[in-house]
Amino acid sequence: MKWTVLCASTALALTTLSAGAAPPRDTAEKSPDVLNPALAKKAPRAIVPLVLAPSLVAAAAAPTPEDVGDADSFGKNVIYLGLAQTMGVTLVDDCTGSDPTVERCIVQNPAPAPTAFDETGLATMNLPAKATKTLMCFALTPFINVSWNNFTAVQQTARFNATAVITIDNEVLDDPALIDPGTGLPFGGVLTLGLSTWRNTHSIAPGQFEQESSTQSRNCIAGIISKRALVESYGLTENQAKEFFKKPMTLTFGARGSVSMSDFTSYFYGIRLYGD
Repeated sequence: MKWTVLCASTALALTTLSAGAAPPRDTAEKSPDVLNPALAKKAPRAIVPLVLAPSLVAAAAAPTPEDVGDADSFGKNVIYLGLAQTMGVTLVDDCTGSDPTVERCIVQNPAPAPTAFDETGLATMNLPAKATKTLMCFALTPFINVSWNNFTAVQQTARFNATAVITIDNEVLDDPALIDPGTGLPFGGVLTLGLSTWRNTHSIAPGQFEQESSTQSRNCIAGIISKRALVESYGLTENQAKEFFKKPMTLTFGARGSVSMSDFTSYFYGIRLYGD
């Protein structure tokens, strides 16, 4: 079975709920790219814009995180680090004939039960030592194609969500004294984070069929990882955080999510990394 997916572009993902339904409350992302409220409020809004002549920049005091949000990367040039594109994840009723070298095919649960997926090793990138100094940023574009189909005799709720899962192997994280706040266990050399990409929940009537294709790019806020995040969110010392960026790193890209009331779903993404 060979699937050919045509993806259209959209600037905004819409979520529609049946009347009276409460919106989900578990959609907040917890990743280094999104500052938690305690850190975000450290950067107050500037009261008066300030523009310095080039001759005065060197003499000016270095900006702080309170001034610019990310003082470590302030004034540095962008360094492109490479790109990766993941193998596709396909969810269908029958994976007969699927080629595992070009897709990860998953047989879906019978409707209306949801089908979860959690696939690793969809792409890999190896970065040499000192590839970037304090920041690893990204531009990520997911490609999503879903065919919603309600073969049941009653109204159902169609759902889809997907997250790009990125693991970073770095020898600084081999220290058993370093504890991953997400698991409560030592990192074991690996830091894992997720970047949410798209979520859709809507009601679908008996016999109703819908085709939805979506491509939206997500760009860096605080980054996949930064020296500041390593210290303030992951408990590394300043010296350990500096050493982290001096070491070679392997990044492995995966995807997790779930879908329900679909007879065909395809998901993959491309990602370009850059640093300072």
